[in-house]
Amino acid sequence: MSNLTKKSVVLKHSRAIKKGISNKSIGVLKGDKGLEFRFLNKGRFKNNEVLEKTIHAYRMWFLFLKLGLELEEQNATLIVKKKRMTWDKSIEGSIAKRLQKDWTRIEQKEIVKKIKVKRSKYKEWDLDEVLTKSFNEWWITHSHLFSNEICKVLDVNSEISPDDRHLTLQIDTSLKLIDILTNVRSIILEKRKANKGKVFDKKNMYSVNGSIHKDALLSKYNALILKLENNLSNQQILEHKNGYIRKKYKVSRNYDYNKTYSRVVFGLLDSNGVNLGAKQLLLNVCDGHFMK
Repeated sequence: MSNLTKKSVVLKHSRAIKKGISNKSIGVLKGDKGLEFRFLNKGRFKNNEVLEKTIHAYRMWFLFLKLGLELEEQNATLIVKKKRMTWDKSIEGSIAKRLQKDWTRIEQKEIVKKIKVKRSKYKEWDLDEVLTKSFNEWWITHSHLFSNEICKVLDVNSEISPDDRHLTLQIDTSLKLIDILTNVRSIILEKRKANKGKVFDKKNMYSVNGSIHKDALLSKYNALILKLENNLSNQQILEHKNGYIRKKYKVSRNYDYNKTYSRVVFGLLDSNGVNLGAKQLLLNVCDGHFMK
């Protein structure tokens, strides 16, 4: 039985993602002091629309939501924090000094959360398809939920938008392209400067907060799946030939000088005040947002 839920669960639609080989071309931008920044923009653009983040963000959102739906279907309750004993932090000093004072231990209560997806937040997602389809299949008919229109060509009958975020131009396309782009860029920068401080409503409801680190998110997701399945030890999860944990984490040792693999795995599962753990990512997705 998994020690992450109050009762056993059986995952049929969600599975850990093993490491593969990507054939997608990755661009490299060179910055100051020779630093290189990698980007993968190809998947962000389609016709005249653009995604706010790379497609990996929406793939991970989809996978966490699929897991949430599957756990909800099984009436699962997630153990957010286990019941445990901890030292009374009101007593100052080292552990040795505290022991000399016969200081007490305090019981921290168990914190649980019943998995329930807030369906009002996902009206356009077709949740029955999220549960049963792969991301690639689902994305074909739902990618429009996350994209923003960059520009459009107007004709004589088109209505000019009064929105301050929009800019209407008439361009002589017979001129040199470099001259057109230089001038248009200058005009756009002036417009953005004039709009500085103005707050515009986001056009799509499904916005992703913060930076996206694909390998970190995949590692957290895989750790959560594998601990729910409860077929592998913490050491096997970290060292598996399928590369479920994308990053090499430093494994510390306990007082007996034995490696403590659990600290790394549960570091991926639990939030620490700086980074969101897999459990909180799952709960946030169930509430209707990702990376918040």
